[in-house]
Amino acid sequence: MFQISRVDHTALRTDDMEATVQFYCGVLGLPLLQTMRGSGASRRYVFGAGDRNRLVFFDGHARSEEGSPQHLDHIAIHVDTVEEFDEAYRRLKDHGVATTDITERAYGKTFYFHDPNGIYIQIGLDTQPDPRVADDPDPVPSASKYLVRS
Repeated sequence: MFQISRVDHTALRTDDMEATVQFYCGVLGLPLLQTMRGSGASRRYVFGAGDRNRLVFFDGHARSEEGSPQHLDHIAIHVDTVEEFDEAYRRLKDHGVATTDITERAYGKTFYFHDPNGIYIQIGLDTQPDPRVADDPDPVPSASKYLVRS
């Protein structure tokens, strides 16, 4: 039986990455851990939110109308071992849950599925630290001020 070890990150959408960086770093004091480019021109910025917790913002999304709820991109939950990862994938398939294919990444592997409420969920396994820290070739202006470098 697999056991989820943690919620790795919650992914949210923004239409203004600069304002997001200024708010989460400048106002809330969160460290900016990564500035990345996703597929296409979309930015993906990662903020530290305590021990092994992260908030990830994807830009390029239209702002929700006033009074409308913010739309969640996805929730990422992680397991600690290859065996747990494989068991999670098999268990979801055995229960008839449609999943994406397993994607190999520079830091491990992941797959995605929807829960009964339509929430997009990622299960991941880290096999090494993510080597990407600042691969956004054109970061928003305040990113250089707040990006944490090892």
